[in-house]
Amino acid sequence: MPNSARIAEDARLRAAEEGAITLSPEAVRLVLHDLRVHQTELELQNHELRRTQEDLEASRARYFDLYDLAPIGYFTLSPAGVIQEANLTAAVLLGLPRSALVQQSLTRFIAPEDQDIYYRRRKELMETGERQAWDLRLVRGDGERCWVRFKATVGEDASGELVCRAVVSDIRAQRRAEDTLRASEARHRILFEKSQDALMTLAPANWRFTSGNSTALAMFGALDLAEFLSHTPSDYSPPLQPDGLVSSDKSAQMIDAALREGSHFYEWTYQRRSGESFPATVLLTRLEIDGERMLQATVRDETEVKRLQAMLGQADRLASMGTLAAGVAHEINNPLAYVLHNIETLATDLPRLSVAVERCVDALRVNLGDAALATALGEEAALLQPAMLKDMVELATDALSGTQRIRTISRAISTFSHMESTKRFRVDVNHAVQSAATMALTSIKFRAKLVVSLGEVPAVWASEGKLSQVFLNLLMNAAQAIDEGNVQGNKVAIRSWVEADDVFVEVEDTGRGIAHEALQRIFEPFFTTKARGVGSGLGLSICRNIIDEFGGDIRVSSEVGTGTRFVVRLPVGAGASCPPSSPAAEVAAGLLVRGRILVVDDEPPILAMTAQMLGSVHEVVCVASGEAACSLLTRDSAFDVILCDLMMPGMTGMELHQWLRINHPVLAERVVFVTGGAGTLQASDYTLRVGNLRLEKPYDTANLKRLIAQRVALAKRPSGARE
Repeated sequence: MPNSARIAEDARLRAAEEGAITLSPEAVRLVLHDLRVHQTELELQNHELRRTQEDLEASRARYFDLYDLAPIGYFTLSPAGVIQEANLTAAVLLGLPRSALVQQSLTRFIAPEDQDIYYRRRKELMETGERQAWDLRLVRGDGERCWVRFKATVGEDASGELVCRAVVSDIRAQRRAEDTLRASEARHRILFEKSQDALMTLAPANWRFTSGNSTALAMFGALDLAEFLSHTPSDYSPPLQPDGLVSSDKSAQMIDAALREGSHFYEWTYQRRSGESFPATVLLTRLEIDGERMLQATVRDETEVKRLQAMLGQADRLASMGTLAAGVAHEINNPLAYVLHNIETLATDLPRLSVAVERCVDALRVNLGDAALATALGEEAALLQPAMLKDMVELATDALSGTQRIRTISRAISTFSHMESTKRFRVDVNHAVQSAATMALTSIKFRAKLVVSLGEVPAVWASEGKLSQVFLNLLMNAAQAIDEGNVQGNKVAIRSWVEADDVFVEVEDTGRGIAHEALQRIFEPFFTTKARGVGSGLGLSICRNIIDEFGGDIRVSSEVGTGTRFVVRLPVGAGASCPPSSPAAEVAAGLLVRGRILVVDDEPPILAMTAQMLGSVHEVVCVASGEAACSLLTRDSAFDVILCDLMMPGMTGMELHQWLRINHPVLAERVVFVTGGAGTLQASDYTLRVGNLRLEKPYDTANLKRLIAQRVALAKRPSGARE
């Protein structure tokens, strides 16, 4: 049954029950019609209500999205600052549920140090009604603080009461970025200001400086930044550069190159405000800042670098001179060996010859008479006068003395210039001092008296060449500290002594002395108190390094106007091996046993001299090369001693010794190396490694004869044992 019919039937029944009047069929139809219309209207209203409810739910969803899920927090505050409403984002921001926020004072969630700014801004908002915005820190439920941007306006609630509506944005990431940026800017500012290089920027308008660090101001001598920024690079340059170009023109060329290439590096000469010129290197870099071209200039003052380069160049030249001196000494020593031997022979034989000539002249004078003798001899008669013969002997003696002096100097040069091994031996300190004194005498004798006072001291563990270098440097410094013109009034003294387990060497002068402030720096590399071009500033630094290497120390005291005193301390070299290059230490008295000696040298005069020196006692066989020695020894190996030049063209003495170690090991032990003083580091290391003796040219005749006698005696022993 339709709903309308059911309604009508229900109405009829109620009416019948209530005793109502029975309706006619027409009336019933009208009632039913009205009821149908009313039902339709109700259905339409029902539909509208459902649609309205759906719209309301959609609106509520949008409100939730827009308000609760908004990316920023919303607060509604009472005039007293009590939270009336808060969206979900605000609750999440504070790390609390909304129920814990509502009816709470907002100040409860504001960091104490930001309370004052909050009160001032809220008061200003409520009094003026003007929108306020500021940053502050909120304290979350877990105690963490977070930076937020607070924007507040005044409004009314539903009842017309004033309220504060606030929007809160989380700016923690932004603040971290700002903090990072500020820290970066601070670091860059520190780097900019503390840079050892001058850093500047230049703007296109006349390319004037637009910024400069403190190094730039100090470098150019500017009074302040304002003065510095009023100039261009050309203003701080001399009119002409070292290459002859006008500074302003060349500066424009460098700027064009940097703009074209992106960066440009070049050398430049600048001029300080005081007028002093200085060398520099410049790096110009093109920049684009807000669409505007700029240049950054990095300028490095190269004054100190140029000075150090000059000093290193001088040191390199000194090293080259040392190498050259070694070569010269070597070339001198070879001819000096036989010249010295010949002069020694003349000096020995001339007195005997003088006596023989005098006797012959006396006999002829008795038999012939003076007149006949003079007639027979003619002008040569004057040569036979006793005075003339005596003069010849004196000339030979003087020549011998001079030649021996040349030998002393040559050996001293060899001591300094020899390329030594890193190995150390027991060294006679006094010998090193004597070598240094010999070398320094020429520089000292025109300025002061040289006083050498050497005590009896034990050997030290060191290198003789390096020790001599130390003492020579100290003596040369002492000489350079004394002005010429008063030799008798000035003194340079060097002495040695021993205390406990240390050997001491003192070098003292009566020179100008060293100021206290300079005394603290004299061992620094490249520091010097000498005039430009006189010293490299490396000498004392090298001296200290050498003494440190040997376990000692060097001390200095000085007084301006009185003089300077250096004291070197070296530990005694207990347990060190003796240097195989010191033949005097190896030679012991031996019996004059005739032996067979092989001499290998590429200098024929050396061969002849050695044969003459040794031939009166021994059988001497001479060959002029290592190859010839191998050929001879292949056929005949019966030699007691082999004197072999270390450095020879073709097969060297080292190579000959290696051949002997393979083919004739016994003969290899009988080799005595001979050197003119110069050689390679390889040769020096080789002789030290194999342990064979090494003799320096020119020979000392007596020592050579004793050495050969000893070696022959050792070779003749049945066991063939070495000393």
